[in-house]
Amino acid sequence: MFRMGYSDARPEIDMRSPDGKVEIQLGHERVPVYMVPVRLHNREGGPYDLGAQGQTVITRYRTGPEFVALYAQTRFHGECRNPHPDASAPEFIASNSGPNDARVKESSTGQITYRCDSDGGPRVAFAYVRTASCGPIWTVLATASYFAPPNEVSTARDILRHSEQSFHLSPEWLQYKSRMDAEGVEYQRERQQGRLQQLEQQQQQFMARMQAMKNQANAFEQHMAQERGQFEKMDDVINGVTPTTDPVTRETRNV
Repeated sequence: MFRMGYSDARPEIDMRSPDGKVEIQLGHERVPVYMVPVRLHNREGGPYDLGAQGQTVITRYRTGPEFVALYAQTRFHGECRNPHPDASAPEFIASNSGPNDARVKESSTGQITYRCDSDGGPRVAFAYVRTASCGPIWTVLATASYFAPPNEVSTARDILRHSEQSFHLSPEWLQYKSRMDAEGVEYQRERQQGRLQQLEQQQQQFMARMQAMKNQANAFEQHMAQERGQFEKMDDVINGVTPTTDPVTRETRNV
């Protein structure tokens, strides 16, 4: 079990036959949680910063058939040369038909089988995934794969199916996971509040600077108005003009 954060735990089981010809894998620690692009975070492939809560990658939702094609390229890279799809491979049916989480809006499975060349001779490469979308977050709930000689495929499939059916998480670990998830939520809340406080502080500093500039501008204009009034009075003296006000109509007039 690889823990990448409070709420980011990734299981991986690797099995290899004694002769090294058959490789079987359940889970994959390099498959992260994904966030769909949003207005402020829309660069696919970039990280979405969750701090210590987990490591998340920004990308649009992929269905099971879409994701398994991408996953197989990464899973068998360097081992499987000249791959071509094997349409005759039987369907792999996982024991868990799908998530029962009410938050899941969409879920699907995908599988793909290749025949290819390797250093040890011809091989069959198989990969299975199940993806699920929960709104802005989507995950790969399960991955399973094997890489085996054609005459060992039946054995590899049986072992993979048995391993997938018998895999379980202990109740103690599930309790620990719940506690870590709760701590992760609290951590993220405090982190976001810290950000808001920092933004509020920055905004207050900005508004204070703007108010100081506005006060300076007002003082400058008042000073200029006073100077204009003094210049106008001096001009009136030079030109022999006397401002007057009619006591009856209150009309102003220069005499």
